[in-house]
Amino acid sequence: MSASRKRSRQRATILGGLVGGMIIFTFVVSLIAPDIGTRTSVEDDFPTFTPFGTPPPPTEVIIPTPDPDPRLEGELPYIHSSGYFQTFRPAGADWAVDDNAFDQTSARLSVVFQSNQRLAVIHNYIEPGVEYESLQSLSDNFLTTDYYAGEWARYDSWEITNRQVTDDAVIVDFNLISLGQNYLGRDVVRLQDDWLYVTRLVAPSNNAALLDRLQALIQPAFFAYPELQALPREWPAYIDQQYGFIFKHPPGWQYVAGSPGRPATLTLPPGEPQATLRLWAEVGGPLDSAEQAGAYVQEIEPTAEIVQSEPVESMSGSGFQVAYRFRDQAGDAHSGLAVLLDDGSSAVYIANLRVDEPGVNLLDVENLAAEYAEIRQAVIGGFVVLPPESRAALATPVPEATSEAPDAATAEATVEAETTDAAVEPETTAEVEATAMTEVEATGEATEAPAE
Repeated sequence: MSASRKRSRQRATILGGLVGGMIIFTFVVSLIAPDIGTRTSVEDDFPTFTPFGTPPPPTEVIIPTPDPDPRLEGELPYIHSSGYFQTFRPAGADWAVDDNAFDQTSARLSVVFQSNQRLAVIHNYIEPGVEYESLQSLSDNFLTTDYYAGEWARYDSWEITNRQVTDDAVIVDFNLISLGQNYLGRDVVRLQDDWLYVTRLVAPSNNAALLDRLQALIQPAFFAYPELQALPREWPAYIDQQYGFIFKHPPGWQYVAGSPGRPATLTLPPGEPQATLRLWAEVGGPLDSAEQAGAYVQEIEPTAEIVQSEPVESMSGSGFQVAYRFRDQAGDAHSGLAVLLDDGSSAVYIANLRVDEPGVNLLDVENLAAEYAEIRQAVIGGFVVLPPESRAALATPVPEATSEAPDAATAEATVEAETTDAAVEPETTAEVEATAMTEVEATGEATEAPAE
């Protein structure tokens, strides 16, 4: 056997041994830590170190002295990453948050805030399919002892101390014991259509005032976005509380540019019609007529010819949906759909979809190709203006107008130049997506709705 062949066999033997050793190591580690390789950050462990809705169990539980001024206010509301609801977000770095956006094992959509410093828990969740004719019936037949035995199963013991049915909620108070320490618990349960809305609070037994204060702050901030609840639960939501809108869309749509307070650009995944969507807000309005909306679109797209327009009403804004056709710099024809929403405060919220294919009227439902149905549903049904209180901490949701401010068409061209938006140029779209997504991975500027 030649020397070179001997060396080749030796290398193969060594390589085989290394591979075998790695397989054995991986197997052993998987027995010790079966979730290794599936965690993306330390935050993914929360709240596995404590059960959902239970006080944190440090080695030595020290009940804190109640703070007469807990300083809970000052943050914008928390919008669940599904876009289905929002709730109060407590201020303070001691509050950790967990959002179960896509837990398919449960019908519930939850967000949990937990403070180790205060030994307090805020658990808000909504659950569909709970139908009762009245709150009294809900209290008698759903919120039973058996129900709460499951809800408080991770505590050492629990007991109901008070229950009342008000005009808008069932309120149930509890004494809880965990690790030998006494806590107060409270459920505030509401019904809206066939959805259950639950606020579950836990605080040390010496701090009933904290329980009351949290309830008072949470209830007015805990409500749904019905338009978005009509869309599939698994669709993620892009949330921009600086500009003041939510956009819920099918999985796979890619953010290629933008960040809160700046225009966001999305592209569709391979295999779907080639299109680009831009989302932003600007000083403008009011939009009182289809003619005004059409003129607005022509400022955004100077070559636009209006094909069709329809009025639209949403939770916190009204306006128009405008289908149009336009030509790019090369003279090629393309299609577009703009949703323009006016919130009554001199701001216009814009979702502008530019489709590569010409002759597509996304408002003509009867003649619309099936491949565009989901796209239309997202742009028309998934774009929602946030109510003022969800952006109340901001000085203004959009830049103030000045005499030197560029017009809409100039702003559109500027942002397109910055983001290399080539949705209507088929040969360059792949390059734009690849470049933009590389920048996103490096900077983290454009993301899905954050899980916080």
